[in-house]
Amino acid sequence: MSVVTTTPTTPAWPTDPEHRDAIDTLLVMAEAEDRWGERRRAARLLDNVEQIVGVLPGQYERMRTTCRGHPPCQPVG
Repeated sequence: MSVVTTTPTTPAWPTDPEHRDAIDTLLVMAEAEDRWGERRRAARLLDNVEQIVGVLPGQYERMRTTCRGHPPCQPVG
């Protein structure tokens, strides 16, 4: 008989420093894309972090929600 737990495990940030540095880099890139008006790119980067780690810190979840609520940046010129 196989038993499947109904309690999901809580995702955790990686303990490997290089892995954490890579995730931090993605978060910094998302912040930059948001500042530059590239909200779709920012949201995709944050989606990637969530896929890797399982959860976004609150401030980044709010950023992603905000990014998804704005239209893409229009080119100037």
